[in-house]
Amino acid sequence: MKPRPRSAAAVVSPSFSRLGADLHVHTTHSDGVCSPCEVVVAAARVGLTALAITDHDTVSALAVARPEAARWGVELIAGVELTCVYNDRELHILGHFIRDDDPALVAAMASLRDGRAQRVEAMAARLEALGLSIDLGAVRRAFPRATLGRRHLADYLTRTRQAASTREVFARYLGDEGPACVAKPRLDGCQAIALIRGAGGVAALAHPPHDLRQSTFQALVADGMRAVEVDGPGFSTGKSRRLRALADRLGLVGIAGSDFHAPDRAGRWVGAITTPCDVLESLRKAGQPDPTESQIETGPEAPTPDLSTVGSIKTVE
Repeated sequence: MKPRPRSAAAVVSPSFSRLGADLHVHTTHSDGVCSPCEVVVAAARVGLTALAITDHDTVSALAVARPEAARWGVELIAGVELTCVYNDRELHILGHFIRDDDPALVAAMASLRDGRAQRVEAMAARLEALGLSIDLGAVRRAFPRATLGRRHLADYLTRTRQAASTREVFARYLGDEGPACVAKPRLDGCQAIALIRGAGGVAALAHPPHDLRQSTFQALVADGMRAVEVDGPGFSTGKSRRLRALADRLGLVGIAGSDFHAPDRAGRWVGAITTPCDVLESLRKAGQPDPTESQIETGPEAPTPDLSTVGSIKTVE
């Protein structure tokens, strides 16, 4: 007799039971609080057709989640969320349908994680200088698989009763302008898109800033971006309407997701915000090679792309 799948009630919204795909979900392998298997179970229990795990700068959760997704009959879409800078501002680029063993992508993510580790150490030192006590060993033991960041330090300070809440920690110390905050390592935006496309994936802009100019969207499209989030937590009806219209004008696939991190965030449960199945298929097709481009680039005189460094990736479709 097969064991019964364990409950994931803690990560399931009590009111969502519709089909579709949640294309923006985080796990304990980055800054989420639920394991890869728990988010898969949650997706199955709310009736999702597909789930994309899009951890920050890592794909390690995918190997853990695949057997559970197969067991529950949920399509697991290999994804990632890359932190980048574009025209001097931070943007987040989602990659869907990637090959998570792509050498260039794996190398770039490893470099980002190394930078994040150094960042956490620097922030811990600043917190110590401000009179707080940080045991990084204890933080690592509490989050053994995570790429540590500000949330993990805030959680530690709250658990050790040095702060009343994580909100207080961010307000006083770790917010973007806080005295203990250190800038995170970031890829160049063009590079992030090239890495995703080079790994066979579709690049999408996550939670677009409200003041992002149309010219920036157009530049991102020229660089190879093929999709944009048009609905997510905190999106007003007006913002979603404007983004859908922009996506139509620029030929982008308009996707949506919960940006799930923790079950205690209202309206951000797994499956709370979904992409319809027909749009998911459009996204899938957006990542397939263009036959015309393929014929041109794979002909007898096609140049060999230089993949010797991450920054010089050329995508061959």
